[in-house]
Amino acid sequence: MENYIEQDCTFTHEGRQFTSGGAVVSDLFIIAYLGKDGTLTDWHGNKIGTWSTLSSWRTPRSFVSDRMCSVECYVNSVRFVGRSAGEGMVVRAKRSPKQDQLG
Repeated sequence: MENYIEQDCTFTHEGRQFTSGGAVVSDLFIIAYLGKDGTLTDWHGNKIGTWSTLSSWRTPRSFVSDRMCSVECYVNSVRFVGRSAGEGMVVRAKRSPKQDQLG
């Protein structure tokens, strides 16, 4: 799998600059964003894979979201699993041990 580190994730709001870490794809983990309709994206909204929810549970004391999701992501046919606060939010996922058994 080819490693990918997203660049140029700076935006300006009311005269101040903010920089995001952007998406990362490696052999061991990914950092990406859960887009609409199961599309996994980088910070700029470019498609890098797919995702789906495996399960979710309530997080009533969280200031980020009222739910936490367990998700599976596929990038270049490699399966990653991790957690996210849902669509529109970041996900950090590890390479699935099942992927290594299948491959």
